[in-house]
Parts: sequence; C-alpha cells; structure tokens
Amino acid sequence: MKLLYFAMVREKLKKSEEDIEFSGTVSQLRDLLIRKYPELEPILKVVRFAVNEEYVDEDYFIGQNDRVAIIPPVSGG
Repeated sequence: MKLLYFAMVREKLKKSEEDIEFSGTVSQLRDLLIRKYPELEPILKVVRFAVNEEYVDEDYFIGQNDRVAIIPPVSGG
C-alpha cells in the first residue's frame, strides 16, 4: 500500500510518501507506525486517516492496494 504524509508528519520524516506491505485496520496501521517511528507517537495519536481520498474510522480495513493519507490536525489563524 502507499502511505502519503502531510504537514508535520512529512516534515519530521523528510519524505512525502512510502510503500509498505500492510493489510489490516486503521488502528493496527497506527500502532505499526508508532512502532516504526516512535518519535512521532504524539502526532500519530491525533492524525486522521483517509483511504482512497475518504476519511475513515479506526476499524476500517485497509487493503494492500489502497492509498492511505495521514493527515495531522491543522490550525489556522
């Protein structure tokens, strides 16, 4: 699957996307990413996930061919 990173996640990882082997729920993906990037745990706990350009819940099942956007909360002024 393809992961797309935005805003502060992209800045911290210094990349905008990556391909990984994964099938499972959004919650399982969040846990995997926290293990892979422990320095991002505070951010990853509050990000939203969009699968194929639609926001999804924690129990949504992600398939291997999906595109998953990880979108941190943004603040405006």
